[in-house]
Amino acid sequence: MATQMRRDNNDGPADRSPHFFKIIMPKAVEEGKLRIPDKFVQKYRLDLSDMAFLTIPNGRKWKVKLTQHAGGVWFQNGWSEFASSHGVAVGHLVVFKYEGNSHFHVLIFDATATKIDYPLDDELQVHRIEDDESDDSSVEIIKHFYRGEGSGSAHPKKDSGVAENISLANAFKSDNPLFTVIIRPSYINGKDRASLPQDIINYLPREGFTKDYTKASILPVKLQIVDRLWPVKLYIYERRGGSSCVVSAGWSAFVRENSLRVGDVCVFELIMRDGVVFNVHIFKCQD
Repeated sequence: MATQMRRDNNDGPADRSPHFFKIIMPKAVEEGKLRIPDKFVQKYRLDLSDMAFLTIPNGRKWKVKLTQHAGGVWFQNGWSEFASSHGVAVGHLVVFKYEGNSHFHVLIFDATATKIDYPLDDELQVHRIEDDESDDSSVEIIKHFYRGEGSGSAHPKKDSGVAENISLANAFKSDNPLFTVIIRPSYINGKDRASLPQDIINYLPREGFTKDYTKASILPVKLQIVDRLWPVKLYIYERRGGSSCVVSAGWSAFVRENSLRVGDVCVFELIMRDGVVFNVHIFKCQD
């Protein structure tokens, strides 16, 4: 199906290179689709067609069908193949830079906020999907959102700010080990805990750990901002296929007293191995 839902004139997006980002949640993996922020759809609806083209840094393009249902617009047919081919998993962050005419430049960051490695592709090609003629819902995108029937809570300016913060965090340099964490909803609204990059384990002292009933190895550490310290506990869990590292028992106080919000980016700089102190640099999203 080749139904076009854009103007065949020069009326395109008002902003140059608008961005939005999505943190991959379990539901997106289970359902094999990803919702586009409603405010983005409302703003650029006349520029969208029923097919989206996702271009990754190695130049390869993927063709993914847009569908409209449940009051929103989704990357659907073809999204699972795209995600699977690039190892997109729960906790990953995907940044979409809109180039116009349903074309997106896509950057993928893993759970440690590090850009993934994209395989070199000597033969650039468009990965196609079979058009499902029985699924005609995509042609309704303009009708519904032109009437203002979308009611999303996404914030394009904030989304762009997160992408910028990730770039700033990755550009931060130090002679000390650095670890980057993107603040997710569960780190603020869930339990008193947050996952940290597994690589931290390689820099921790071998002494000072205790065990508890969960069979975790526990190490008391401190988080520092300027001249203030927050005591927390670092839990190391040995799992099949690797270890996991969780900061807890004090994390919620650190979040609350530093006004952390979803999308903020924190760089943990290990400044002391004896007594373990992380200097935390926070890159905040702006309203």
